[in-house]
Amino acid sequence: MATKSVGSQTGSGRHKKRIKRDHNINDSTTITPNLSEDVVEKILSFLPIKHAAMCGLLSTRFKKYSWLRNPNFVFNLDFAVGRSRGNFVRAVNRIFNQHSGSHIQRFQLYFDATDIEAIVEYWVHMITSKGVEEVDLDFTQGDEPFNLPYHLLEFESIRILKLNFCRFELPPKLKGLCFLKTIALRQVNVTSALIATIFSNCLCLEGIDEVQCSGIYHLNIAAQELKKFRRFVVGDCKDMCLIDIDAPTLSTFFYRGESPAINFMTQMRHLKDVILNFTLVRCFPHLYSMSNLMLRLSVSNIEVLRISTTFLERLSSKFKNGTYTKISFLLLNLKEFHLFTDGAITDINPYDIVSFLKNCLYVDRVFLDLGEYSFEYGYYWKMLGKQMFENCDANFFQLKRLTVSGFKFEKLELEMLKFFLNKSGVLDSVELVPAKNWRLGVFTREEHDMYNQLFDSWKVSPNAKISILKSIELINVWSF
Repeated sequence: MATKSVGSQTGSGRHKKRIKRDHNINDSTTITPNLSEDVVEKILSFLPIKHAAMCGLLSTRFKKYSWLRNPNFVFNLDFAVGRSRGNFVRAVNRIFNQHSGSHIQRFQLYFDATDIEAIVEYWVHMITSKGVEEVDLDFTQGDEPFNLPYHLLEFESIRILKLNFCRFELPPKLKGLCFLKTIALRQVNVTSALIATIFSNCLCLEGIDEVQCSGIYHLNIAAQELKKFRRFVVGDCKDMCLIDIDAPTLSTFFYRGESPAINFMTQMRHLKDVILNFTLVRCFPHLYSMSNLMLRLSVSNIEVLRISTTFLERLSSKFKNGTYTKISFLLLNLKEFHLFTDGAITDINPYDIVSFLKNCLYVDRVFLDLGEYSFEYGYYWKMLGKQMFENCDANFFQLKRLTVSGFKFEKLELEMLKFFLNKSGVLDSVELVPAKNWRLGVFTREEHDMYNQLFDSWKVSPNAKISILKSIELINVWSF
């Protein structure tokens, strides 16, 4: 019995080894059965070149097509991890030298080109010779911005251009880049001449991003001749004080930074989605500037608006020369409103929020992210804010969803919630997410029942369901 058992196990072991050996021999057909060579090549073409090369380790069939024809030359941070600069250069050169494909779709580079600028120029020359469409160059590893000669990118094939931490200039008349659709500049010294050249030559442009750029005081977006221009993003450009926008087809405008004067030169009938994240400023924007901005937004078709508490404070009613002044506006098409705290010390109160939404007659979704901010129960509120809040005649006829994150169950927060519940006749859902440091978000059973009864007594909508949640995922609208 013992001998039989041993022999059986030995035979079984030999059988398993034979199966494993056969699998290794036929792995290319086992992994990709009945797939043509063209289909395999197409599948691998969607992968960055590093991952495509790794697939070559799985199969001789994959190895044949893994990177020799791969059109995605992605040499990003993931590719650079664990490589010295010399090893990085040798690896990239080997791929260029052995690449047999006729086309390169995307070239992404994360590299310190200090003292070896010529190698980058060689790589850019190679990709443009193969009709590259997307170029993404990131030189933030270096100590100084990379000097990028404009003639390297004067090619009609390029559709997307992203530049990070480099010096970049263009002549008034371009021979290439005429079919450019998207340009993203980050940590680039931007001049008025550069922006003028882009808008006068790149007539197919659909969007432009400028983030952490310097060197420009007055940004003029003259896109009146561009029929497909849809997106304009500006973030943390410290020198910028004035933005003029003449872009009739613009649908998305995101701004983050100090408070500039923003002028829409024409009616923005296609504008749908706006972020206005005003941060700490050296001085307050002029009241006329804020009034003009809101007037232009009022005649647009904006549907989604996200603002910071600093922006709301700049917009709120104020005393000027002894006279109480408020900015008039009306956002009739607004459907969704977001208010986010930005870490700045502000003096907003519940009246500022409800008086803003009073001018948004058809808003049906409101998201308030209070973070760690607490409404100030001080002199201004007691002397003026409280009375204006109690006398506010706002009604939210279309509001169906209200979400308040960072809720601390403080007196003024509860007063604001009561106002919304009293004034929203078709409300379906209220979501309250306690602040992280508020007693760790833990309720006793008695407290939970007490608040439920209190909230039910405030609501006028019979369908309103009020939930106290542990957490909720809100989109980080400030991460451009």
